[in-house]
Amino acid sequence: MCGFVVLLNHTARRPPPSHGDPCAALAHRGPDASGHLDLGGGNWHAALHFRRLAVVDLDPRSDQPFGSPQRGVMVYNGEIYNASYLREVLRKRQVTFTTEGDTEVLYELLLQPDAPRLLDQVDGMFAFALLLPDGELRYGRDRLGVKPLYAAVDAAGRTVALASEIEPLRAAGLTGDVDPVAVAQGAMFLWTPPPRTGWQRVRAVPAGTVLSRRAPGYDAASPWWRAGAATPAEDIGAAVRASVARQVRADVTVGLLLSGGLDSTWLGVEMSREGFAGPAFAARARTTAPTTAPTAEPFEDDAPYAARVARRLGLPLTWVDLDVDVLRRIPELVSAMELPFGDPAAVTLMQLSRAACGEATVLLSGLGVEELFLGYERYQAVLLLQRLPAWARPALGATTVVPGPRRYRGRADKFGRLLQLGPRDWSWATQAYYSGREWAALSPFVGLEAVTERHREVAGGVLDAGGTPLSALAECDRRLFLPGLNLLYGDRASMRASVELRVPFLGEPVVATALGAVAEEQLRLGEGKARFRAAAVASGVPEFVARRPKTGFGAPVRSLLREHGDRLWAEVRRSPLFDDVFDRRTADRLVAEHVRGRRDRGLAVFGLFCAAVWWELNAVGGAGRTADVLSGYEAAVVG
Repeated sequence: MCGFVVLLNHTARRPPPSHGDPCAALAHRGPDASGHLDLGGGNWHAALHFRRLAVVDLDPRSDQPFGSPQRGVMVYNGEIYNASYLREVLRKRQVTFTTEGDTEVLYELLLQPDAPRLLDQVDGMFAFALLLPDGELRYGRDRLGVKPLYAAVDAAGRTVALASEIEPLRAAGLTGDVDPVAVAQGAMFLWTPPPRTGWQRVRAVPAGTVLSRRAPGYDAASPWWRAGAATPAEDIGAAVRASVARQVRADVTVGLLLSGGLDSTWLGVEMSREGFAGPAFAARARTTAPTTAPTAEPFEDDAPYAARVARRLGLPLTWVDLDVDVLRRIPELVSAMELPFGDPAAVTLMQLSRAACGEATVLLSGLGVEELFLGYERYQAVLLLQRLPAWARPALGATTVVPGPRRYRGRADKFGRLLQLGPRDWSWATQAYYSGREWAALSPFVGLEAVTERHREVAGGVLDAGGTPLSALAECDRRLFLPGLNLLYGDRASMRASVELRVPFLGEPVVATALGAVAEEQLRLGEGKARFRAAAVASGVPEFVARRPKTGFGAPVRSLLREHGDRLWAEVRRSPLFDDVFDRRTADRLVAEHVRGRRDRGLAVFGLFCAAVWWELNAVGGAGRTADVLSGYEAAVVG
């Protein structure tokens, strides 16, 4: 698990000497080693910079940049879990190895004449850049985009850059102006749908692809490999066992993030079969200040379940006492995520990763199950919608009466809005925190069409090919939501603590079982990820976990904002964001709705707070008033 920066200048004129390591901003991604290499031809120049977090084959021979100018040089971030199998495949081709690491395996694989076919056999998470002797650059990411990779081109088109994070691209002056559409998307969804990043000249490299750029121009990227269809597989239990067995291995200490939910418990069961004896880490709330606000939170306390599972599996459990007051951590969240982002779950994972880093360098997590096996409530909603006759939906929506209990009001409101929309809009609308009418009032400068364009494109492609609305939503989640939200914060939050986060449920064996089934087979009405849940019970997950309601991975945002929102909003609303992108008076009404308890808008308001900090940090320049206000709030609460 590492970080890298690649700079290509096709004028063959070397850039000015740097006053520091271009990878300095990525030191958290690689505290164990660094490497730099300059290469060039008659009319091109390349500089490769690398930071290493040593996890497999700790020997310096596996340091990077890896290779030679005569054959090619590679920088790479990730893990190849079936490296031992691929090593034997290559040895049969008379390839000799000088290390025991997966870096050399990927390097030699990429130099094979049939490398695109061999890439289809790789089980791993990866982002890499390979520079060949003639100056050709090949770069890409794993099937689902577990590992990040960003590309930028300067205004003159003379410098092309790749990086594991965006900050090195900013330091090199390659990001261009901020992208208001991405900022608006961050408020609408709490994350930014790829390929947008928040900067006009920076794009996320598409997941599941390898692209090629040729010297001297490097001005056009052409496809070199695209992940093929997953090999169909039926036995989820066998696939999970195989994936966990591969990913539990490392040359450093491996730990488990245990919530006591279905996914992490199944990981614990399979890890224990592989001889895992800890450490396991679980979160519990640490109250920092008394609160008089109503709880209003939909989450069930994980701690009792985590403790019970740990006892059952015989795992030593390390408790991480969370500072749940995430409002004062918004500046840290915005800085760490880099893209416009507003999901408070990332704050929880940052705290867990920091607490675990002294005891484990690798953490296994259950991320990805909901998207692959359709566990979110929105899948239930769309499954029901597509069973209703098209003529009946608008009439139903117009007459729907919102149930009495407040906890159901938000769900009923959203379902009522979905009834008024067509199937091409369900994919974005199930993930949005504003209706179309609300968005028109809040965002006079960035319209709904621009914000939802990527969702419509992906969903429309599925529907036009004859797919169902449920399969369109599932495809949107795999291509947009998973890499844009969960995998983004999984990578950023863990790597900020120099910890590698592995996601065994996104290993190739498990992906094959999910993609080999039609969407409607993955769930039953009233029970998300039903097929996955049945396999978990058959594999030894106890019933008290399997039948536990899904609670999410969150923080008490709603309660905190009801108690402190008025005081904070009086200052936050002065942000330039509400002059440049959003309407201040509309935002006032939205915040008041939540603070007065008229409607749950907690996450939407949290997203506006995050957007204000992001805008001041990136569009205005430097930490601004909103970050200062939240720092002052921290001092007030702690003091």
